[in-house]
Amino acid sequence: MSTAMQVQAMAALLRQARIPAVISTLLAATALAVLLLAPRSMPLVAVALLSLLAGVGQAYFAARIGFDRGLLEGLLAAHPDAAPDPIDDALQALGLRAAVHPVRGWPARWQGMRGLLRGQGACVLLQALTLLAALWLRMAQ
Repeated sequence: MSTAMQVQAMAALLRQARIPAVISTLLAATALAVLLLAPRSMPLVAVALLSLLAGVGQAYFAARIGFDRGLLEGLLAAHPDAAPDPIDDALQALGLRAAVHPVRGWPARWQGMRGLLRGQGACVLLQALTLLAALWLRMAQ
């Protein structure tokens, strides 16, 4: 498989991160409704706030994933040969990456991007589980 095809595949995978982001938004809205509408009890409030905090974590990962997706799509549009050097050059020129760091190859980049996706998934899972716990606490009252 060519490098350009790998870049296209990773960009397509990163586009799928929109799905958990939408789910996270719905979970956050539900957690907020629980906080606003449920009777105040310390365990319920704590668990609902933890769900909202996991949503903030998911938003961080979604922003990073969107940034990487945009870099890959821009790279493919400007440099069809898909060498990673233009990404590092652009990040260094903008002050987003120190010039002393060595250029990372595609395998290291794929690993980092998969790590971002796993982090996003973990945050959404934590958000859902804590929201379920909050709803269970609400029903137990």
